[in-house]
Amino acid sequence: MKFLSMSLTDKGLMRKNNEDAILEQPDCGLFAIADGMGGELCGEIASETAVNALRDFVAENRAVIDAFQMNSSAENKTQVLNMLADALRHANAVVFKEATRRGIEGEMGTTLTVLLMIDDTGFMVHAGDSRLYMIRASEVTQLSTDHTLINDYKKQFGDYSGIFDTKFSGVLTKAVGIQEYVEPEKLTFAIIPEDRYLLCSDGLYNGLGCDIPDFGDVFTTAFEDIPKEKERLKDAMRRLTDVVYANGAPDNVSMIIVTAYSLDEEEVTGTREFSKKFDKIRSIELFRDLEYRELLTVMAQVEIRTYNKYDVISEKSAAARELFIILDGKVSALKGSKLLKTFHSGDHIGDVAFLSGEIPSYNLLLDKTSSFLVIKKCDFDKIVAEDPVIGVKLLTRLATVLAKQANITAELIKEQ
Repeated sequence: MKFLSMSLTDKGLMRKNNEDAILEQPDCGLFAIADGMGGELCGEIASETAVNALRDFVAENRAVIDAFQMNSSAENKTQVLNMLADALRHANAVVFKEATRRGIEGEMGTTLTVLLMIDDTGFMVHAGDSRLYMIRASEVTQLSTDHTLINDYKKQFGDYSGIFDTKFSGVLTKAVGIQEYVEPEKLTFAIIPEDRYLLCSDGLYNGLGCDIPDFGDVFTTAFEDIPKEKERLKDAMRRLTDVVYANGAPDNVSMIIVTAYSLDEEEVTGTREFSKKFDKIRSIELFRDLEYRELLTVMAQVEIRTYNKYDVISEKSAAARELFIILDGKVSALKGSKLLKTFHSGDHIGDVAFLSGEIPSYNLLLDKTSSFLVIKKCDFDKIVAEDPVIGVKLLTRLATVLAKQANITAELIKEQ
């Protein structure tokens, strides 16, 4: 996968100086945007210091990225994400130290949103309210979370209308350099050809007057070649800035737009097949309540397995508790030679054993070549612990599935 990018940073119409900073390295797949705060020149110093510290840290740890490019194992993917999170923590320490040196500890800081793209895998680390959007086909998804007082309240308690004065809407609960330590938000996700990604400061999305920007038709056209794509990116930036300036451009405006593309037909075909599978996964009942970004978080912890016709999966001797969800195929559950049940696309296998820890008393026989989404219990527990909102949604939906199965069983018993 290759990446083409364009960027813009401007002070807007009402600010005296530009406190935003950007990092754009398409050859390395590294992009970042920082929106400084602290007044006068301190915001500029915070944002510039942060992106420089991040850039240097990633360069010094290039070996981690090289290892992932040689072997894209789950372990190496985790190593890259952890390295990028350490890069943001390092930037935090450098900015905090500079603020302390200036005698303004706790008053100088910056947002920092980072995107690292390696082949067909994206990595995000983030603190603050700058944003990362993914534009896939005609769907726009915010991948980052706004670390603001109102958004944190909304996530925990729901509706916040009438509780907060609007002047508190931009109060940050997480940023780089304000405190001695910050824990970044982290995300990994699959990249497919013709994906576009937008990193921006709040001066852009607030200036547009909407949470999800309207990019019109500019991103719905298929990638043709580099010159035409450059023109589309220029046109996209022009459209966005025209709206912001028409609305008064009260804040600094910064953005980076990145296009992922490939000239390798096999890679294009493979990633499009993944996209089709991902669309199918979105329709599975277990994931029906998840937002797109939440589903990406879950997908980073699961695996897709394919078994051939007549293969036998021994659930009785499985080393780890696993939940199987059939993406495509047909599977029979056998106890000895007795057929217990036949499963089809979309069905869950092993729900009760997955939750209770009991050892299943059956094996699975593949009636046809089948692909599964497989969730290990340890990974499921990790999701629940790290993101309770996603955990509650998954457990609620899993309970619903089990309740439906129990009702079906009860009806069969009643009929007999």
